[in-house]
Amino acid sequence: MSDNDHPRTKLNNELQKIYGPSAPEHVRWEIHSQGPPNALTWYATVYIDDMNYGHASYRTVGGAQDNAAAMAYKHLKREISSRR
Repeated sequence: MSDNDHPRTKLNNELQKIYGPSAPEHVRWEIHSQGPPNALTWYATVYIDDMNYGHASYRTVGGAQDNAAAMAYKHLKREISSRR
């Protein structure tokens, strides 16, 4: 997987197209874990302008963020397509 195919990179690049340099001001992540220390499940939710665009759980924090970012990217692309 190249850097440009990475879910968080794809989401960031799309947000940069929309918001330019102020993109980080429009994104918020909530991340937490649950479970015993030897078997944590990580949960990640990504908000764009305070709207939930993606959420996921995974056994690693990065995996949860990647899956949530992929969901948010798809949601964002559908939203952009529907505006045209």
